[in-house]
Amino acid sequence: MSNLQITLSIIGVLLIAGIIAHGLWTMRRNNSIYKQAQSEVAEKRHQQQSDDDFDADGIGAVKTIKATRDEPKTTSSQAAQMSMDLDLETDDDATPLPSMRVDQDEEPASVEEPEIAPQPAPHVAEPEEDENLDEPELETEQQPEPEAASEASPATQGEEKPQPPQDVISLFVKGNVQGALLLQMMTELGCKFGEMGIFHRYENTNGTGTLIFSVANMFNPGTFDLDNIEQFETDGVALFMTLPINYDGQQAFNMMLNAAKKLATEIPQGQVLDGSRQLLTRQSIQQAHQKVRQYESTP
Repeated sequence: MSNLQITLSIIGVLLIAGIIAHGLWTMRRNNSIYKQAQSEVAEKRHQQQSDDDFDADGIGAVKTIKATRDEPKTTSSQAAQMSMDLDLETDDDATPLPSMRVDQDEEPASVEEPEIAPQPAPHVAEPEEDENLDEPELETEQQPEPEAASEASPATQGEEKPQPPQDVISLFVKGNVQGALLLQMMTELGCKFGEMGIFHRYENTNGTGTLIFSVANMFNPGTFDLDNIEQFETDGVALFMTLPINYDGQQAFNMMLNAAKKLATEIPQGQVLDGSRQLLTRQSIQQAHQKVRQYESTP
């Protein structure tokens, strides 16, 4: 039984293979037939187009164009007849006249349009101009008020008292000034570091009261860098007081003079100079006291 089954299975496989092969062969044959039929149809269409000058959709565009182009090609006799017809048409008076009449009719129409256009030009602006004219009248009525204020301002200005002219008395301490020593001396003299980056001596050592004198750098920029005062170094400082002063002027100058002398003794090769940067003498001190007296005697 086993041999029989094997043989039957082999036969079945062969039959299936044969059926498949037959199917493939028939498909190829049908395809070849279909292709031949298409090629025949295409050849027939091409022949029809070449014979009848129609494309595949049945439209003969080329033939109609040739026909239109061939129409103007007339014989000499036909051209002569056409020229005669044209001459006869040009001789007619009816053809040119309508065109000339139309142009003449159109020209006045174009002239009438600008005549209508300027009609809206006159704007009703007369009441607006009247309103604008009324406005300045109101403004002119209100103008006297600032004049009264301007008249009152001189009276108030006259009441203010003129400030007396100011003057400055200055002394200079020339020498090698170290930042650490300067800070120590300023502390001993009761000076406080403040506005404009310089030291100030007030009436009270805690920085209150009237400003008596100030201490600045003798050279540019004229200020002190308090954050880096230990590395600071300069060749001189300036002490100055402003007149008039709301304090005893003679006492204020003596305080500034004593501070300059004390600072000069502490720095190497220190010298006190007057306002002209000359060595301080008794005569320059007397001149400074005299200037203070002048400002104290003025009311």
